[in-house]
Amino acid sequence: MELHIKSEFECVYMINGCFHERADRLTMSEFDVVYITALPLKHTLLPYTVKLTGAENFNGELATGVRLGPDHFLLTLAPRYIIVYGNAQPLPPPSSPIARLFSLVKNGDMTSAYAMLSDQLKSGITKADLSAFFDGYDRIADCTWEDGNKFYMIDKNGMAHLHSYTVKDEFIDDIIEPD
Repeated sequence: MELHIKSEFECVYMINGCFHERADRLTMSEFDVVYITALPLKHTLLPYTVKLTGAENFNGELATGVRLGPDHFLLTLAPRYIIVYGNAQPLPPPSSPIARLFSLVKNGDMTSAYAMLSDQLKSGITKADLSAFFDGYDRIADCTWEDGNKFYMIDKNGMAHLHSYTVKDEFIDDIIEPD
């Protein structure tokens, strides 16, 4: 099984005592116990350790684990700030076009989201269709370990649904849900 670790902040990792600069594609057994320590590269963030015992979905304060399929498990790590009370720093904007589109739709900025689509795609759907497409999904996870513009949409129950998208002239031209 492959373990994919995504952080919402810049960091390096200690995984079962071994240093890793990147952790987007690690091999593990479904029944292994894995200790992951996130070591942030910003002085305003604190390190912490997550213990994985199996590959079942979980949702914690700083870490969320989602089984993406029989061979993939995604662990998403949130930042841990030094200041407990007060306003938290805003998260960096999503990096991929599909993640930005998802964020805009979820935040209700349909005009900006619709502007990210190619003219051909806009001719076939309305803003309401675009909003309805992402309805029922809580998060999105880019599938950076495979070629192509693949991503998982994760629903409220933690189920992951694989999709892909195409980009034409820097606009999203199509979103495909495999059979």
